[in-house]
Amino acid sequence: MAELRGYLRGEPNSILFLHGPKSSGKTTLMYRLFKQIIQENAYEINFLNLRKVFLTSYDDFIDAFFKSTEQNKGIKTGTRRQYSLFGMFKLDAFTERMLHQKKEDPFLVMEREFQRLQKKDIQPVIIIDEFHKLDGLYMPDKQKRLMVELMNFFVAMTKESHLCHVIIASSDAFFIEQVYVDSKLRKTSRFMKLDYLEKEDVFTWLGDVGKYNKVKEYTLDQGQIELIWDTVGGSAWEIYSILEQLFQRSLTEIVDKIKREKVAMIADWCFRDPTGGRVKVLELFRETDVLGIRAFVPEQLNTLGQAVKDNILYYDPLDGVYGVQGKSLEWGIKGYFDVENAA
Repeated sequence: MAELRGYLRGEPNSILFLHGPKSSGKTTLMYRLFKQIIQENAYEINFLNLRKVFLTSYDDFIDAFFKSTEQNKGIKTGTRRQYSLFGMFKLDAFTERMLHQKKEDPFLVMEREFQRLQKKDIQPVIIIDEFHKLDGLYMPDKQKRLMVELMNFFVAMTKESHLCHVIIASSDAFFIEQVYVDSKLRKTSRFMKLDYLEKEDVFTWLGDVGKYNKVKEYTLDQGQIELIWDTVGGSAWEIYSILEQLFQRSLTEIVDKIKREKVAMIADWCFRDPTGGRVKVLELFRETDVLGIRAFVPEQLNTLGQAVKDNILYYDPLDGVYGVQGKSLEWGIKGYFDVENAA
């Protein structure tokens, strides 16, 4: 939070990318930031979680970014109905109609709103979660990728015009396909990695579930805490899932089930590639959970990208390494190859 607040206190000069493994808390952190600063008059927060939005076309993008403050009802202000960018910036019905008719540039509309806010000494902030969902969409002329054009616009708003802060949280596939290969974006971006919990934090948490989870009826001994850490590591979501099940079944049953499910998940993922390319990539992770780019050959790039999209692997653009998406999937990969060799 301190790093995020430090970013916001400075002049807009770069896009901030929040990245990390699945379920490491990126969305939770964005909501926490939003709740902390929404009451501050110094900022105009524009928060869009694309996980909740259906996106298949340019029109879907317009609908997601430019919404009525009361959905389809509208709000009467004089003779004009008011619309809201990201649910915040008011736009009149005429502009909204022109956007849908593709007679108005959405980027120019946003820039005008940023300029208006800055004249009032209010700093605009855009926060977009699950940004990679825009991939595959195109501008109306069908020649330009919407994601690329939007990223170029954000560069202009931060690095060049200093009009708006931009924070983007996304799956790692985005960093492979867009940021890491685009030198312009690398030079105009900052990266912040949100990782799983450290071992010390997990042991502190599980050593006092009464305090942290308000559960008085259950306590965990050192051996049980070690078993949970050994099975799912610092993945908070998976730890919560285990704690929720402890009233119905034993920890040993829960852990065994998690491992079987992950082995089945890896088996299914590999089965869907008859060429065997997925098996060859994952076999490299049988004895280690992190590998640098040099461990692979260029022909494996597409397979690695698919593994990231499918949340089997994650990619760290700063260190240039691929890693398994959590401790439980490490068990899945190891178990899959142990079964294969036994067969």
